[in-house]
Amino acid sequence: MTKGPTTSEELRAEEGGDGPRHGVVRTAFGVLRRDGRPLFGLTARVTGLVALGALLLTAVAFLAAWPTFTEIRLASIRAHIDEDSYAPDGRRVQHLWLILLVCMPFLILLLHLGCTAIQTASARAVAGGGTRGRLRTVLGVYVLRGVLVWAPVVLGILVEEYFTTTLFREYTVIVPKWEYPNLFEVLRYGPPLLGMAIALVLRLGWTLAPATAAAEDLGPWSALRRSWSLTWSLASAAWFRTVAVALPLGLLTVGVYLLLHPAARPLRSGTVHLFLAWGPDNTYAAYVAGILAPIAAALLLTGALVLPPAHTLLAVLQRRLAPAREPQPAATRT
Repeated sequence: MTKGPTTSEELRAEEGGDGPRHGVVRTAFGVLRRDGRPLFGLTARVTGLVALGALLLTAVAFLAAWPTFTEIRLASIRAHIDEDSYAPDGRRVQHLWLILLVCMPFLILLLHLGCTAIQTASARAVAGGGTRGRLRTVLGVYVLRGVLVWAPVVLGILVEEYFTTTLFREYTVIVPKWEYPNLFEVLRYGPPLLGMAIALVLRLGWTLAPATAAAEDLGPWSALRRSWSLTWSLASAAWFRTVAVALPLGLLTVGVYLLLHPAARPLRSGTVHLFLAWGPDNTYAAYVAGILAPIAAALLLTGALVLPPAHTLLAVLQRRLAPAREPQPAATRT
């Protein structure tokens, strides 16, 4: 049984064509067999730091939401005294959603920091330590790619909301904002679906951008352009190879999370009891903390298990596609 390359010299020889060319998956597993221990060790440390940062961010969010939690708690006590049922009104729930919306960019930035460290380490492992990529440039790629990919989706939703919502007039009459009701369904589903389609195309074209920045020390814009040219190259089926790697990785990530989240559900009751025992006496805040705990644990464990092999696969794929796109310097052909 043949194995993938296990040394940097073998990997470089294989990439240069001086020997049998293994598949992307076999090559990636050969890298993990050689450098898996330090890579997973780095992943464990990064996961711990991201968990601490997310915990601090959650504490700040709970402090900001505490007046709302207090109002909900007092209202529920009054409803219990009056022997009536209670549910938080829309204004309070919207306030909590607003706090979550404000915290999301910082949480995404934390996750991108973790991905940046792992992607850079994976690229160095694939290249045998010969990469020059810097953490800040790879992080810039993640941030820029995230903004540009999500922009069409957000724009499509805003267009749909503008043309399909209603206006209140004269206190009682509801008048549609759009004057042509025959196009209502098109305007309701068309812009969001178009935005999602554009986002998928952009995300596929920029799949290799972080690995490119880590391997070739390119800036964010240059890495995005380079990844786009590699993925949509007409000279080879690069887009098909990218889909063949990225799609299973995405399905694997979702599958691992769906398996881990039910396994982490016992954390829900434990978090509620811990919150009430050591924190303020607010059952609704404890309920929210109990909901968040299994989600956070499942996300962190999914990242720790999936990201090292995923980023290694993407780094190997980028290294395979790069020579096919650009020839070697002229000095090697003379």
